Amino acid sequence: MKRQSSYAKDEGKLYLVPTPIGNLEDITIRAKKVLTDADYVAAEDTRTSGILLKKIGVHNKMISFHKYNSKERAPELIKLMKEGAVIAEISDAGMPVISDPGYVLVQECIKHDIPVVPLPGPNAFSTALIASGFNQPFTYYGFLPRKSSEQKTYFAQMRDNRATSIFYEAPHRLAKNLKTLASVLPKDRQIVAARELTKIHEEFIRGSVEEVTNYFNENAPRGEFVILVSPNTEAPKQLSWTELIDLVNDLVEKGESKKDAIKQVAKQHHVSKNELYDQYHQD
Repeated sequence: MKRQSSYAKDEGKLYLVPTPIGNLEDITIRAKKVLTDADYVAAEDTRTSGILLKKIGVHNKMISFHKYNSKERAPELIKLMKEGAVIAEISDAGMPVISDPGYVLVQECIKHDIPVVPLPGPNAFSTALIASGFNQPFTYYGFLPRKSSEQKTYFAQMRDNRATSIFYEAPHRLAKNLKTLASVLPKDRQIVAARELTKIHEEFIRGSVEEVTNYFNENAPRGEFVILVSPNTEAPKQLSWTELIDLVNDLVEKGESKKDAIKQVAKQHHVSKNELYDQYHQD
């Protein structure tokens, strides 16, 4: 067990600082102070981050930290923090660690007992969610694999998910990937495509998966997208006892005890454990 007291003493630490997802005026007072006071700013793209820092009047030494150099750069940053340096990590936009390489650095800090201090702030998926019209809970998938065959596995999960499903997509892949999504979801399942959040061209395109797919076949996508898939609200299919017993046998073949397999299947399919036990042990 480890216990972190973020401000217990003056020492090297890592601040995770969210940055605006579009409108630079969304920067917080505290974020600006941390970026100003830090010894170094670890930035996913120093050019993009340089524009923000200049805008808010921060002049600090930046260190490049992105997915292609994170494993090599992390030990260097750990060494600096062990020597007492304070490092503020930022992504190109939004919350660090969410779909960016900050995870590697956080893991290393925890391993070396270096405090990790998160600042609250913006991220694209929660910004899109609260305006989507879909309810919580939600499942966040980040960026999906590029191959359609691999995407279908995730889309099948979204089809059956009883929570809102959210993922990110780039404009040049959107039309193709929506077509794949439409091949898996029921045609009337509602989705939302949110683009250019907090920017002047912010839009929400709401409709069935078929309608939104057709829209982007006729209108070239522009900007970064957050795609939200409405929850599956259909009543779950009630399996027969024979089908449930087959599921128990599948788990037993994989090494589960009969008792645990029956308990697991009964819980997943909302049936009585005792009834399933009796059905399973009938001659």
